[in-house]
Amino acid sequence: MAPVPVPKKVWVFDGGVEQYPSVLGSVHFQARDCVDCHGGDDAANTRMDAHTGDFQAIPGGPNCADGCHDGVVDTAADGLHTTLNGYLSILGDRGFPTGASDQAAAMERYEEQCTKCHTANEFDQTACGFCHVSVPTQAGGGFLNGHAFQGVPSMDNNCTACHGSRVKDEYYGLNNALLDRNTAAYPAGHPYGDTAYNLKPDVHKSAGLTCMDCHEMAEMHGEGHPADGDRYDVTSAPACVDCHPIDAAFEAVTSLHRGGHQSEIDCYVCHAQPYKNCYGCHTDVTEAGVPFFRNNESDPTLADRKAAASDPATVAPDSLITFRVGINPKFGDPGQKQYSVLRHVPIDEDAFTYTGANAIDELITSAMVRALPTWKYATPHSIQRNTAITTACANCHGANYSKFWLTDPVANSLGWVAADDEANEAAANADVTMDAPISYIP
Repeated sequence: MAPVPVPKKVWVFDGGVEQYPSVLGSVHFQARDCVDCHGGDDAANTRMDAHTGDFQAIPGGPNCADGCHDGVVDTAADGLHTTLNGYLSILGDRGFPTGASDQAAAMERYEEQCTKCHTANEFDQTACGFCHVSVPTQAGGGFLNGHAFQGVPSMDNNCTACHGSRVKDEYYGLNNALLDRNTAAYPAGHPYGDTAYNLKPDVHKSAGLTCMDCHEMAEMHGEGHPADGDRYDVTSAPACVDCHPIDAAFEAVTSLHRGGHQSEIDCYVCHAQPYKNCYGCHTDVTEAGVPFFRNNESDPTLADRKAAASDPATVAPDSLITFRVGINPKFGDPGQKQYSVLRHVPIDEDAFTYTGANAIDELITSAMVRALPTWKYATPHSIQRNTAITTACANCHGANYSKFWLTDPVANSLGWVAADDEANEAAANADVTMDAPISYIP
């Protein structure tokens, strides 16, 4: 997403509101005054005086409710976009002290680092405007079209403004340069280590579908979101069978749509292209206390890329573009199949450690890392009808399975796992790792 130019970020005018048809023609302006949403003093003659008292530059959900959008605001307030309960649930399942504890520093650093990217506004209210009026503040802010309200968010300026590094780059097929830089880490003969191999945009993107074609209004407004669970526990979320029902026509396409292949193998196993995997979201703060990330510092390609660069200071760590199938860590939950695509997530002991005078060890312990897999159930936005794994039966049922299935959590990470994290990686993923090809499924 191109940043919004600075002059357009602020609604500056030197005349009446009549010069702004985006406001004048809006039902919001016809039914309400500026102060109904923004507060402040509309009788003041200066900006400083007008923006006083209860003024909110970014009105929150309660302003949008107020007899107009009450039901939507109620569900959105408890939705995962606002609460980040998904993060807290997973960290809690690892044993992270999400409640009152003697490890207050752990939650302080979570609040300092993780919550700065969710969509609640500065008043901890649901930020409706981040989807319907402006670019989210975390993505740089700025009006989309003056003060016009849009019923359907922009995929480029709203959805992927936040969900950009994984979802957008996969959906738009933008990870080829990253994959090419990863080739040095792949063993000889691996299909993804061939620079001739190219990632394509997701077939749904090629068909012209936007985020909202799959993720409908109810889901985006928090309906069916869990109080204790992650995004895969959202009951209003889309499923492949919503558009591709398992019927006679579906089963007639290929034998892989029938029998055990259909009942035991997740759709993404056959239809996902390689996707981004991260190995460390180490957080820190500057001397002034500003939080920042030091991502993927174990990247094994980094040293050579810095050595080859004219300005090494501009070379940042990469993520690993790869594809791995394993035992579904969610197997046993409703609708979950035995084998699924897995994505490595950035959890390790150093995530909240910081450095220098701010360093505190063991805010995340070895036991927390090992409590859940670090290769997690995944649904990449990189779908194709035909993929590398479907080119031969031996890619699942024979010797080539080691190129696509999670056989060794450390070796399959191609050097991205730091040496002092290897034992945790092996232990954490013991229940999702394959030690032999799966048998033929009738």
